[in-house]
Amino acid sequence: MRVAVVGAGVSGLAAAHELARSGGGARVTVYEKEDCLGGHARTVAVEDAAGGTVHLDLGFMVFNRVTYPNMLEWFEGLGVDMEISDMSFSVSTQLGTSGGRCEWGSRNGISGLLAQKSNAISPSFWRMIREILKFKNDALKYLEDRENNPDMDRNETLGQFIQSHGYSQFFQEAYLIPICACIWSCPSQGVLGFSAFFVLSFCRNHHLLQLFGRPQWLTVKGRSHSYVHKVREELESMGCQIKTSCEIKSVSSSNGAGLRVTTFDGSEEMYDRVIFGVHAPDALKLLGAEATHEELRILGAFQYVSSDIYLHCDKSMMPQSSSAWSSWNFRGMTSKGVCVTYWLNLLQNIESTDRPFLVTLNPPNVPDHVLLKWYTSHPVPSVAAAKASLELHHIQGNRGIWFCGAYQGYGFHEDGVKAGKSAAQDLLGKKSGLLVNPKQMVPSWTQAGARLLVARFLGQYVSVGNLVLLEEGGTMFSFGETGKKCHAKSVLRVHDPMFYWKVATEADLGLADAYINGYFSFVDKREGLLNLFLILIANRDANKSNSSGASKRGWWTPLLLTAGVASAKYFLRHISRKNSVTQTRRNISQHYDLSNEFFSLFLDPSMTYSCAIFKTEDESLEAAQLRKVGLLIDKAKVERDHHVLEIGCGWGSLAIQLVKQTGCKYTGITLSVEQLKYAQRKVKEAGLEDHISFMLCDYRQIPTHRKYDRIISCEMIEGVGHEYMDDFFGCCESLLAQDGLFVLQFISIPEERYEEYRRSSDFIKEYIFPGGCLPSLARITSAMSAASRLCIEHLENIGYHYYPTLIRWRDNFMANKDAILALGFDDKFVRVWEYYFIYCAAGFKSRTLGNYQIVFSRPGNDKLGDNDPYASFPAANQS
Repeated sequence: MRVAVVGAGVSGLAAAHELARSGGGARVTVYEKEDCLGGHARTVAVEDAAGGTVHLDLGFMVFNRVTYPNMLEWFEGLGVDMEISDMSFSVSTQLGTSGGRCEWGSRNGISGLLAQKSNAISPSFWRMIREILKFKNDALKYLEDRENNPDMDRNETLGQFIQSHGYSQFFQEAYLIPICACIWSCPSQGVLGFSAFFVLSFCRNHHLLQLFGRPQWLTVKGRSHSYVHKVREELESMGCQIKTSCEIKSVSSSNGAGLRVTTFDGSEEMYDRVIFGVHAPDALKLLGAEATHEELRILGAFQYVSSDIYLHCDKSMMPQSSSAWSSWNFRGMTSKGVCVTYWLNLLQNIESTDRPFLVTLNPPNVPDHVLLKWYTSHPVPSVAAAKASLELHHIQGNRGIWFCGAYQGYGFHEDGVKAGKSAAQDLLGKKSGLLVNPKQMVPSWTQAGARLLVARFLGQYVSVGNLVLLEEGGTMFSFGETGKKCHAKSVLRVHDPMFYWKVATEADLGLADAYINGYFSFVDKREGLLNLFLILIANRDANKSNSSGASKRGWWTPLLLTAGVASAKYFLRHISRKNSVTQTRRNISQHYDLSNEFFSLFLDPSMTYSCAIFKTEDESLEAAQLRKVGLLIDKAKVERDHHVLEIGCGWGSLAIQLVKQTGCKYTGITLSVEQLKYAQRKVKEAGLEDHISFMLCDYRQIPTHRKYDRIISCEMIEGVGHEYMDDFFGCCESLLAQDGLFVLQFISIPEERYEEYRRSSDFIKEYIFPGGCLPSLARITSAMSAASRLCIEHLENIGYHYYPTLIRWRDNFMANKDAILALGFDDKFVRVWEYYFIYCAAGFKSRTLGNYQIVFSRPGNDKLGDNDPYASFPAANQS
């Protein structure tokens, strides 16, 4: 199916993007008469006072998370960066009734309101302030009455509404008319003819009726051309053809064989469908005589007002008092229409210049220092247009033609995106998937206090990497900047203000709990959580020099005093799980006895639950695990006549491979009933019962009458606990033959944080491995020397291989989410394990954690030979 999209403003781009990414087989061509895409989203480059270049937006500038949900979703999918903007407003105009002048602004609080000193003693001014509060209540009641009673007249004009409610002329001239004229770039004499229902609905939906609690306004970081470029890149990557500087002359039917698109250069192309992403009058002009009566009636109801636009640096186009200077500045009316000046330095966060960059619509005279002149038009929200918007569905899709544009809503970018997506979805025969405005998040006073604490902490803590919090339908916080020290960026969607409460009162465990409970999620569902941890780790390291105690703290143990009580609670719970023989069995069972079927849904077929060793990035997990097992066997130098003990045998993968490879005798121990059942079954299937035996017992309960030639323990010692490390090595000493070897693989934490870590609880200890304790390398060697005669023969850190191992586990886990839920687990459980995989993956990716393979032997072990037996041994990265 060939589809032509006529017009590459926001509606046309949204329609084309929706068609291209749908996978419905549409071959899309976009036509644009200008030499660039974007329509009102026009960015220009100008020179600042220092001779540098500044990029400025002339049209599309601001949006928010409450009333622009579809556009925000689109931007986030494109990876568009955003930053906080300002939407303050001022009036500086001559009043028609009294002949006096009025000037006030909303940006600087009381000083802005009283920018004109006479305001302080003006009864009319203070009456206007009271009427602003009254206007909200009147407007909400008016809308509620008509929404609850469809038969009530919705054709009343704004002027009729104002008159019937008795608002003063001063309120109209100094507040209501300037705001409406600025919003729709329309002459003030026409404002009172607007549809009251339309205007008041817009004000309610955009939270303009309230003085406090308004949504935070945002702008595109890097200006709007950055999002237009991203859209173009995606369209072209999906096979769309884009024709700029290509003006359409007509669109006509071709005897039922499709639609003919003719350009002014004489070329013609045939299409199966056409979407008009242009102004309504322009669409009728292109259809010409083929426009139907219904199309003429409905589209003809949408009228536009034109404006001359100047980009300049003339301060005389701003309010007289600098206290009133705001983002939007109403300057009254001229013969051309409404005169409004936008202060781009404030709107677009331009701080690198002392030069004011201003955009003025319809100035009374040509400003000084003009940098550029432009011309554009905007739809007028008339009563006729409001009626026509309810009838658009009658003309959509007829003859294979659809219409979209911001005029179909309130006239803004969100309306353009919605219209474009809706037209494309209708063309494809899909149900509309448009988002409704989210409810603005309103925290309780305690949650608001927690938000203040968390925001203040993150503002001080995060200096490298970029962490962004996007509140559900509201505020955005941004902390830090991406750079050489940390390239990571993580954008969190905060769905519930309990997120702040949890983090403020429980620190890192509160963060985990907030994720598990769904209080926040990520824009980037795959990398967002990982990047959050990488940012927190990078800033922990960056902040070491600022605090003598920083280097001893956990991954992210915020210095929030409010988290002290919870930290003590979790610590007491942790020490209650100390690994006595009885408690150890409970701790192990809690994790490993979840069910063998569960573990099979993310582990490789061998059911190996430890760090793999990858030769290439795309190597299978099964092959990488087999290589790791083989490496342990090789380092242990197992021979056929040996008897090998494995402490922590897991599901038996090493046992089977070891016996198959060497023919030795093997004994393995575990505390997991589920693991034991599975391992015994797999050994029986392999026919190796004569060589392999398993015991369900603690390492402290292994009979000592037998000595083993080799002992292997792979990632079991993490469950021993700090207090029992010496006991573990003592047991190994008593079980190992005089000339035996002991191969140990374990996850390790850096020595500088070990003492703080072992004395506190964290996510892993609380949710995953109760009673667990990652040893430092020094703790291993101290336990070795205190409880045994063993010494180190060989050591290798394979920790970096754990990052891809964990990512493979996470991917398998999430791919089998439905099967996991079918086992009886819930969504919270799924989020716990997703958090666990990524939490650990970040530790290994950042080299915060290590994974050692150590070979121990006793002094004087002549079986090792005269030369270094490991000198030519292939390292894990080379094997």
